[in-house]
Amino acid sequence: MKTQILELATHGQSFGYVTVNDDLSGVFYGNGHINNAAKFELTPCARDEQAFYYKLVGSHSSYMDFSLASKVVKITRSKSPEASNICAWKILNGALCAIIPGSSVFKALSRSTFKHGSNVLFATSPCDQDFCRVRIITH
Repeated sequence: MKTQILELATHGQSFGYVTVNDDLSGVFYGNGHINNAAKFELTPCARDEQAFYYKLVGSHSSYMDFSLASKVVKITRSKSPEASNICAWKILNGALCAIIPGSSVFKALSRSTFKHGSNVLFATSPCDQDFCRVRIITH
């Protein structure tokens, strides 16, 4: 199984590594140190050969997903991501994009532009002016 940690950049500057505050029901953050980086197992997505489900290494059912209501990138627990509404992710033009099940719409991993000190990660429409997309540097 392929594993990956995600390093982020925004506006050409490093935005650290993706971290999570709690590996059971947590929220994902950027600007983390490599020692605290979330490590993911990449599970292939059957409906898109370039997309993967991002499962936290060492967990049985914790996947990177996002809340449709708040756009916050968070953990969703599922035994079978293909059978649930968990989003798959794929890298498009340097951005990590969430593929919403049953939809052609995608959301890009982003950070807030109006909460300057915030490191919380969001999944937003590429045209949402309140957020800026972060670029992905994979390891």
